[in-house]
Amino acid sequence: YVAEKRGWHYADSAFAIPAAALSDRDLFSLMVAENAIAQYEGTPLADHLRAAFDKILALLPGEVRTAHELSARAIRFGGLPAAPIDPDIWATVAGAIRERDELEIVYRRAGENEPRWRRIHPYELLVRDRDWFLVAYWPWADQTPIYYLPRIEEARRCTTSFDVRPEFTPEDYHRLGFNAVRGAGKAVTVALRFAPDSAYLALERPWSDGQRITRHRDGSATLRFRSSALFEIERHVMRYGGAVEVTQPASLRASVANAARRLERAHQT
Repeated sequence: YVAEKRGWHYADSAFAIPAAALSDRDLFSLMVAENAIAQYEGTPLADHLRAAFDKILALLPGEVRTAHELSARAIRFGGLPAAPIDPDIWATVAGAIRERDELEIVYRRAGENEPRWRRIHPYELLVRDRDWFLVAYWPWADQTPIYYLPRIEEARRCTTSFDVRPEFTPEDYHRLGFNAVRGAGKAVTVALRFAPDSAYLALERPWSDGQRITRHRDGSATLRFRSSALFEIERHVMRYGGAVEVTQPASLRASVANAARRLERAHQT
């Protein structure tokens, strides 16, 4: 005890509380978690998480910390760079969600030249492939669209609070979407046929919750599920360059065909 400082202090400046013993599995988990910060690039969370990890790593013995730093280079989270999000907008949106405050935003939809003001009830943040979205109820239109955070140009919390509608649950909201996107229309049955040499695309990972797969004698496979996000399914089908054929619904099949023709015209020489 040091009377002049009115508190307890370590007598030996080299003394430190020993770090908890960490197994190889613990160290590997810590390494993965540290690299997972890359998923939060573009948001203020990335800096906060790195600062927290620096504090944790500082408590590890020197040789353990050195081994961890070397091993951490063996894991990398790939993908396109994250779109930056204004820290003030992030803080405003996150605070409004936490306190259940109404939110006024200036939002520029894709392809529009002029942004629009909207007063919304922010429900939750959604992350997909490092991109951050806001799920919010729009009382004026009685809709619950998804807003892309980098397209929010201004955000202001209101003094009016709101209650989440009792009929809204995240599970039901996202169940009939696709790839974390939800469409405005009603859900329909989607059927996708995969050629024999591309059937693995339907088998090696699920495309949707509640999907059903039918194998055919020629080795092809048909995948069926229900969704309202037909525009997102179109984009996903197009990325496989003809290996996936839309057989249902007819509207989605037609939109994929139109998109393919536009793509062909754009690449003609």
